[in-house]
Amino acid sequence: MSAKKKGGEGDVLNVVAVGAKNLTPNKKGTADPFAVVTSTFNKQRFKSKPQKKTLAPTWSLDCKFFTTVCTGHVNVKVWDKDRWGRDTLLGEVNVPCKQLDNGEEVDQWYPLENEPKKKQGDKGEVRLKLHFPTGNAPGQKASPASPEAPKVAPQTAEKRKVHDCFEIEEELGRGGFSIVKKAKRKETGEVFAIKIIEKNQAEEELQLLQREIDIMRKLRHKNIISLEEVYDEPDYIYLVMELVTGGELFDQIVSRGTYSERDAANVIRQILEAVEYMHRNGIAHRDLKPENLLCSGPSNELIKVTDFGLSKDFGKASLKTSCGTPDYVAPEVLKGSQYDNSVDIWSIGVITYILLCGFPPFYGNNDQQIFEKILKAEYDFPSPDWDSISHEAKEFISAILVLDCSNRPTAIECLEAPWIVSKAPNQALNRLESFRTGMSAYTGKRKGA
Repeated sequence: MSAKKKGGEGDVLNVVAVGAKNLTPNKKGTADPFAVVTSTFNKQRFKSKPQKKTLAPTWSLDCKFFTTVCTGHVNVKVWDKDRWGRDTLLGEVNVPCKQLDNGEEVDQWYPLENEPKKKQGDKGEVRLKLHFPTGNAPGQKASPASPEAPKVAPQTAEKRKVHDCFEIEEELGRGGFSIVKKAKRKETGEVFAIKIIEKNQAEEELQLLQREIDIMRKLRHKNIISLEEVYDEPDYIYLVMELVTGGELFDQIVSRGTYSERDAANVIRQILEAVEYMHRNGIAHRDLKPENLLCSGPSNELIKVTDFGLSKDFGKASLKTSCGTPDYVAPEVLKGSQYDNSVDIWSIGVITYILLCGFPPFYGNNDQQIFEKILKAEYDFPSPDWDSISHEAKEFISAILVLDCSNRPTAIECLEAPWIVSKAPNQALNRLESFRTGMSAYTGKRKGA
């Protein structure tokens, strides 16, 4: 399998919004500016924290856009943060990516367009550092993008065949073009899951698979299912992946003896840490839902995010094809609008809601009714199920489930929320049995039981 890629096996466009100067002041003579960085070729959004009371902020906002072809432009908007959510645009800049084709680093000040009218003063500017490393030799790997990245990324095994290295055992599940089997490494006895994918597919499907493999190779985090090796053989592609046997998150929660808000917050914290790592490395999951949240560890306390387009039907308890529930889809996706990595945050808000009451925030008799409520962000915290849930939990969810994606918190901001950090109560939910009943009914309906 091969796919033409610029600069090796999928490069990362590095953009750093260093700071700005000569920004337009508000009525108090200063501003609380923050930067939002997006691109036309990658559905990602990066947002800095506001720097208070200054017209010359420094952010050092590090953004990584995963892409195989760097075309289009990078957009940087500078906003003045308003405590009531009516942020003011202080200007923006669009940087064409064609100037990065030579692989050289760019570090310069760019004049802002669409500034508010100023009575006096110089034009606002933003300082950006940009680098698209197109000069990698074939097969050469870029440096790890973060401390969590491994010293050695999983490689495609060129010489040895998969059957030389592994004893392939019982089947765990199958999909349209693939089978997942348990396998044991002959040299060490380590156990893995191997996904076996037929190669008699359309070329564009194989190219998409290659892209997803490239993405998985970049992700090495304790809360993300790891891709260990890839064997590309004449008729099949073999993906050697971490084996997780703890089952789906929701099933594990229903079976627990005790359950509290603190337990739910610990689950969400782990998902957020995985998502923050993905977003920091320029990757959005775009399909966070219960089937893609698996449990691992001695007590199944470790959460693993899976399914990046190539791990569908993977995992002992999630081998059924997704039933297509719309519960977790952000409104901008339903509208067919351009979207960014804030869709992951929306999904986390929905998952949090369900983890605290056992049913989803948007409900209806059919998909159309659910869509209509999502498009209006129409939900509440009904009594008696939510009566004993903390104010901090409701505040956390309410900050996320908002229609304007630019007003949603980033993963980093979510991790700093009081409910995540320390405010989630540790006593068992008051309506624990009602929660279990609701969660069981919901998971059964979702799986088509």
